[in-house]
Amino acid sequence: MTNTNKMTGLPSTFLLLVILALLSGCDNSATEAAHSLATDAAPALEQLAAELEKLPELEQQSAERVAKHIAASSREDAVKLADAIRAVKAAPRSSSAEKRPVPITTRLATQGDISSYYKTNATLEVDKDADIVSRVSGLVKTITVEEGDEVATGAVLLEIENDEYKHRVTLASAKTQNLKSKRDRLKALTDDLVSAQERETAETDYNTAVAEMELAKLSLSYTTVRAPFAGKVVERMVDPGQKVGSDTPVFHLSDFRSLLAKVYVPSKEFKNLKIDQGVNLVLDSSKEVMKGRIKLVSPVIDPATGTIKITVEVSDYPANTRPGDFSEVQVITDTHPNVVLVPRFAVITDHDEQVVFIATEDDTAERRPVEIGYTDDDHAEITSGIKVGERVVVKGQRRLENGTILKILDDGSKAPEVSQGAPESQKKKRPGPKGYKRK
Repeated sequence: MTNTNKMTGLPSTFLLLVILALLSGCDNSATEAAHSLATDAAPALEQLAAELEKLPELEQQSAERVAKHIAASSREDAVKLADAIRAVKAAPRSSSAEKRPVPITTRLATQGDISSYYKTNATLEVDKDADIVSRVSGLVKTITVEEGDEVATGAVLLEIENDEYKHRVTLASAKTQNLKSKRDRLKALTDDLVSAQERETAETDYNTAVAEMELAKLSLSYTTVRAPFAGKVVERMVDPGQKVGSDTPVFHLSDFRSLLAKVYVPSKEFKNLKIDQGVNLVLDSSKEVMKGRIKLVSPVIDPATGTIKITVEVSDYPANTRPGDFSEVQVITDTHPNVVLVPRFAVITDHDEQVVFIATEDDTAERRPVEIGYTDDDHAEITSGIKVGERVVVKGQRRLENGTILKILDDGSKAPEVSQGAPESQKKKRPGPKGYKRK
């Protein structure tokens, strides 16, 4: 007599064995198992439930419930189910992820100027820097400035005791007045009373006395030490009451209003250099970008190195910049005006090609091989392949291929930044360039 499950009966036992075999892809073995009926329906039901439980997101209770429903179904339904499973497994499989829209960000291709650069390194220096020395000897009477003070040209820095120098002026003035009177008397006498030689001697003595008086006055003026140029007091080297001599350093003064960078460029770039030409400088410490200009260009080429010395002046720089800071100097050697520009990171390399992905009007991806001109930290010049106004994918493009459906997170409606080669009025200050293309 055939063993029968209390819940399902004999037909269900037969059905369980068939379905279990079909799920394993073995129709012949399922038929043999069904005819042999060598096992009880309960273990078969448990095995089916165990197999169903392996399916993703199907818990144990749900798996048992599905197994019971299958066991309770008719043999015709089981055959249909087996056919459906076989058809699904035999059908070509495609990833559902590929059909999902890929999230991306776009920016508009713009028109602007872009430049090429020659890059080198330099240390920043102050424009004017000097030790201020005493021109006369004496005791320091007063000090009117301290370290860190800003001073104007001609400002009083220090005063030296000047009583002795005042007396020298008085003495020289009296001597000059005496010789002037003597000269005037001789001029008033007739030629038979005084010789021409005596008149000449009196004139010479008077002129000498005048010169000595002016020298005494000059020495007196040197007792007041003044700033030869506007700048900042970097160091005070003397104290009140200290004796100083001629040429004794008393202050160190620097002009920080502009900084200089002296660089050497290859002689082949000489034709591209001119006074007031724009230069970018990137601080090594903070990566901030400064704008400078060429102040001086050496008229000769160093025969040993084949380079030309140029002096770059920077008038506007961050407050934390100091002389001695190391910077990368980027001399603009050429500019391409009114070209098509895209964000530099929109361009990727694919099979030895420079490629940009475009977001079409129906929000699908279009692969475009492009030719690249100059590049800077923000932009790449596109010489062919893209037109101004097209939407360029700037994030997510490495997951794309031709025809991929796009989910645009940012359509680039905001105004794009302008390349560093663009007119100054359109530029924004930003961190320093990293990868300019040399000419």
